[in-house]
Amino acid sequence: MKYSWSLVFIFLHFIAKSQTVSVDTFAVQLKQSPHPQLIDVRTPKEFAEGHLPGAINIDSQSKDFTKSLASLDKTKPIFVYCLSGGRSSTAMTKLRKLGYTNVLDLQGGYLKWASRMMPVEGVSKSNAQPEWPEARFDSLLHARALVLVDVYAPWCGPCKKMAPIIDKLATEMASTVKIVKLNADTEKPFMATYKVEELPTLLLFENGKLLTRQTGFHNEAALRALIKQKP
Repeated sequence: MKYSWSLVFIFLHFIAKSQTVSVDTFAVQLKQSPHPQLIDVRTPKEFAEGHLPGAINIDSQSKDFTKSLASLDKTKPIFVYCLSGGRSSTAMTKLRKLGYTNVLDLQGGYLKWASRMMPVEGVSKSNAQPEWPEARFDSLLHARALVLVDVYAPWCGPCKKMAPIIDKLATEMASTVKIVKLNADTEKPFMATYKVEELPTLLLFENGKLLTRQTGFHNEAALRALIKQKP
């Protein structure tokens, strides 16, 4: 019986140390770890377009992937991520089989991390002056009854996916709603005023007042429903 309980204890300890965690938990644990091994398992092309600071790229599609994972230090925690969570989850399973017991997988991957505007490297961000200072934006709110603000960033995956839908509706529904796209890299005052902390963020204003706030990717049907909703 003692032997069985020992196995249970080891198993529970193993599971507790190797798990998929939220962006906030991942960031806190990464910061608190004195010697983290931060592994990006996306392709080199994806990695070059932007990655977490200090990350090492080990391509999950490489024939040497398992061998590269096996060369990591078992005495130090491993933080692993991919684009949206699928490849990193597989990587965590491989790491467990290789005997690594302290592994954290980033839930939602790089897309979720970047959408929360957490620190990234390898991306180009604009330093241009805001196009929508407070006075201009207030003037717009008074000029139009219904205004939809799409806060995006050029480097944000979900934002890029939603961009053509936003553009389509901006033209098609111009008589109903004014759709404005605000670049998160340049519109810092606006983001501070409206406490925008995730990308994309959609803000719908009616008669100058904020009617609703939603975050994340929206398909065309969801965007149409958002625009047509009433309090």
